[in-house]
Amino acid sequence: MKAKTLLVSAIGLSTLLGCIEGDNYVRFNDYVTMEAGLLPDTMILNEPYSLQIRASAPNGCWSNVRVYLNIKSDTAYYFSAVGTYENHGEACSQQLVIHDTIITITPKVEKTHLMYFYNPTGDHQIRTDTVYIKAE
Repeated sequence: MKAKTLLVSAIGLSTLLGCIEGDNYVRFNDYVTMEAGLLPDTMILNEPYSLQIRASAPNGCWSNVRVYLNIKSDTAYYFSAVGTYENHGEACSQQLVIHDTIITITPKVEKTHLMYFYNPTGDHQIRTDTVYIKAE
């Protein structure tokens, strides 16, 4: 009986919250376009390198755009950008939402490093750059 009362309360609450937001409310997180500055062909071991990255979302319904770096190994770097889309049924303003950031990478091993950049649109969704690391 207690579980049935809890279930009915949960359904009623979710229905009420759905009505408060409106039928046209949409909110989700998704990948957005990212552009990275030019990488050098060669980097020096244990020297920091600053990488400029610009992430952009296509209209004003996007916010909270951010860039992520996931280091899979000492030689593999995966970059992606994510934003939050939120709309209450209104038209989105036609402006780019841009987030510029600098990520510093310091190679720790004298091996070829692979940089993977994920973009959800375009012909090539994953851009791969190779950077050679040398000891000075």
